[in-house]
Amino acid sequence: MRRVVFLGLFFLPLSLFSQSAFDFVRVEDSLKVVFNSITAETTYSRRDSLNSIFLDLLRSTLEVQTSFNYPFDSIRIGKLKSPDGKFRVFTWNIPQPGGYQKYFGLLQVKQADGNVALFELKDGRKSITDAKNEKLLAERWMAALYYQLAQFPTANGNAYVLLGYDFNNLFTSKKIIDVLTFDSQGTPTFGYPVFNVDGKYRLSRIVFEFNARVNMVLRYNDDSKTIVFDHLSPSSPEFAGDFQYYGPDGSFDGFKLEGTEWVYVRDLDLRNPRRSKPKPVNAPVDFKEPGFLYQPNKSSTKK
Repeated sequence: MRRVVFLGLFFLPLSLFSQSAFDFVRVEDSLKVVFNSITAETTYSRRDSLNSIFLDLLRSTLEVQTSFNYPFDSIRIGKLKSPDGKFRVFTWNIPQPGGYQKYFGLLQVKQADGNVALFELKDGRKSITDAKNEKLLAERWMAALYYQLAQFPTANGNAYVLLGYDFNNLFTSKKIIDVLTFDSQGTPTFGYPVFNVDGKYRLSRIVFEFNARVNMVLRYNDDSKTIVFDHLSPSSPEFAGDFQYYGPDGSFDGFKLEGTEWVYVRDLDLRNPRRSKPKPVNAPVDFKEPGFLYQPNKSSTKK
């Protein structure tokens, strides 16, 4: 019975593609069944096989021009659409042995002629050596599960901040602030030097790495045009750069949009003014540098 269901799901889109009116409801139902099967599956090899079916079906569906306005609400993956209607992005992850992850993404982009182009985002984390500065194409993506975006102006048109989560491995997790831009042909590029840190650094991407057992706040506040995040510190000075010992220290920093750049702001006060501000927990008093500036200590950080 399992084999019959499996094959039926695989061949379902072939019959739908031949119809004059594409049946998005039926395809969404199939996508939901396959993805729910992935999350319920405990065998890594079967999980990967089911994900191949899911990816192929979703890719084929998103290549249909009229799919751009269909919500796909019942499929429990990351889905974001830009405020100007320029693009929308789908992201999801598949757990792997040893606490590692595989990430997948599809990006729909409205072109100048009104047509919709589809780009597959391919996990390129292993090949990225300078995450803070590299510009990356879709074929070499700094993979993450995107959960929030913000649009902002540049000299070359609109750009978009993407906030994402990377489960990374058993020891550390990552949160990422990436920037998405498009050239005149509508081709996407990730990374853009708009993060101004104290006037000394101009970064294209911000990567936070921290202990996998703790959580970190990273969110965009539209009212103040500020990306707010926990200040991360090591539990002791000798662990600087060893991110499995990093965690929130009780203070908050941010990047505030000023014109066409995001300016680093230290020590934001987000608490009720009638309550006293707590002292940082398990963090050196004078550890003021932002954690995202440190290079990982490869000799002591387990990967």
